[in-house]
Amino acid sequence: MSALRVGRISALNMFPVYHHLEGAALPGVSFTDGLPAALNAGVVDGTLDVSAMSSIAFARAADHLRLLPAGCIACEGAVDSIRLFSPVPLDAVEQVAVTPNSASSVTLLRVLLGPDVPFRVLDDDTRAADAVAGGEAALLIADAALIAHRDGMAAHSIDLGELWQQRTGLPMVFAVWAAREDVALSRPAEVSALAGAIARGGRAYATDPVGIARAAAARFPFDERYIGRYLARLRYGFGDRERAGLARFLELARHAGELADVPALETVAA
Repeated sequence: MSALRVGRISALNMFPVYHHLEGAALPGVSFTDGLPAALNAGVVDGTLDVSAMSSIAFARAADHLRLLPAGCIACEGAVDSIRLFSPVPLDAVEQVAVTPNSASSVTLLRVLLGPDVPFRVLDDDTRAADAVAGGEAALLIADAALIAHRDGMAAHSIDLGELWQQRTGLPMVFAVWAAREDVALSRPAEVSALAGAIARGGRAYATDPVGIARAAAARFPFDERYIGRYLARLRYGFGDRERAGLARFLELARHAGELADVPALETVAA
């Protein structure tokens, strides 16, 4: 049987889980690293079997996908790595250059800003500083957002996770783990084994956050202390509050015209 093709978001926010997966050395699994937009497309077009993917991208293709109950990327409050950089305050923003790398963050920004602010998709994130210098706001995610915030790219650096929590009182689920439904049905043991390893990765981080931050500092352009503070803001378990936050996000995305229907959040069997 061919290897189970699994996508991994290549950013610091998922390092705790991937650090464990690398050590677990799961047999019959082939990993592909990438940013969310590429991994979303891979699951939808069938070049990947399972992946971490943007929560809105999952919802848009949910009729042939299944959630893995093992994990997610979520925050309850400030997240640091999903930020709007703007030369003016939020209520004065007139146009936004948005990252091409994350569907969930773009949809979240639309929910938070409303329908009247136009969005322009950047060719790549390296153009964000030019957009800000030209008077636009710019949305960045993951390591690019962390670096831009650290370097003071704009007068206003607005954390979308914090803004979401203030408005809803719920966690924001940026990404979920999902499998193609045909793969979940035809290869349940392998998908279940992967889900178990993902869940164990989240728990392993919780028991040794200092060690994980130290290991991450060897791979990413941030010091161990900064990484420790950043990772402490994230949630990896997909529990009841995360499910409620995801459901609310998808409901508001539908109201904003970003989602045709809110899907049932069906998971693969444990």
